[in-house]
Amino acid sequence: MQKDYNFEVPSLISRDASTAIKGLLMLLVVFGHTGLLTTDFLTGERTFFYKWLYTFHVYIFFILPFIYGYKRKPGAVNGGQIINIQQITKDVKHVVIKIGVPYCWFYLFSAIIFVVVGAGKIDLGGMLYAFVFGNEFLMNKYIGFDFMWFLPAMLVLMSLKSVWYNSKQIIRNTIIVISFLLWCLTIFKILQQSFVGLFVPFAITQALYYIIWGLTIRWVLEKQLPAKWQMLVVILLIGICLVLLYYNNELSGPNLNVRKIVQLFMPILAFFFLYEIKNLLSKSKVLKFIGTYSLQIYLYMFMCSIFFLPSSYILLNKV
Repeated sequence: MQKDYNFEVPSLISRDASTAIKGLLMLLVVFGHTGLLTTDFLTGERTFFYKWLYTFHVYIFFILPFIYGYKRKPGAVNGGQIINIQQITKDVKHVVIKIGVPYCWFYLFSAIIFVVVGAGKIDLGGMLYAFVFGNEFLMNKYIGFDFMWFLPAMLVLMSLKSVWYNSKQIIRNTIIVISFLLWCLTIFKILQQSFVGLFVPFAITQALYYIIWGLTIRWVLEKQLPAKWQMLVVILLIGICLVLLYYNNELSGPNLNVRKIVQLFMPILAFFFLYEIKNLLSKSKVLKFIGTYSLQIYLYMFMCSIFFLPSSYILLNKV
């Protein structure tokens, strides 16, 4: 008897390795958002480490899903179907339960805190607008917290991954073209992704912006380039990007062209560096523990800040 599902798309990384990488990334997120190693506590200014950190760590979270394998029914798009709606619907339901439900609860909780504290003008329509569109600017404006943008963006990204693996080439090409155009418009500062997100719901533009990174890196990994020189080249290019970033931020005025180069290469190079040392990282029980509970750590870290900020607001207004 044939099984309902089989692996048609192999995983390019082990569970332990991917969990350890997520654990390391989550540590970097904690450092970035709490100010540890990223803020000069004498001046209050962001350090070079902060500027470097934000050139890659968020990207890698959105790249990892495309390195994993994927299950689908045999022959899902081998017939006359252009797109397998039934399988995509099943995948989306799973993602909604895993990511969408926590998003709803944490958004509701944040909105309640915002209302109770009275930190700003209460606009229920605006709160619903921000919730549906998943835009960080809207969240910050209407509920005072923008950290949850990650959840709807990841939900849509995982849904697009299902569309990718359950569609014929014409749909895949459409996704690539839209993602590439959005990426070009954003990285060359022709438009701001956050501005487009004001008009496109469900953080679709954010997911589309990141999807091309995941697809590109999976394609490169599947080519199985020679490993002898690969690590050396990656380290060399990361070094060049660090020098450019340091020069641009610390030794001279901001240069848009330098920023473009760093934005283009750092996410890819940082991922390949972590991928090359994945076996070493997977030996760390601490990183694997943090990676296993990375989403919970991310959300509860901000829950702590939600409790802290309103109390600070109240105290400051009473002084």
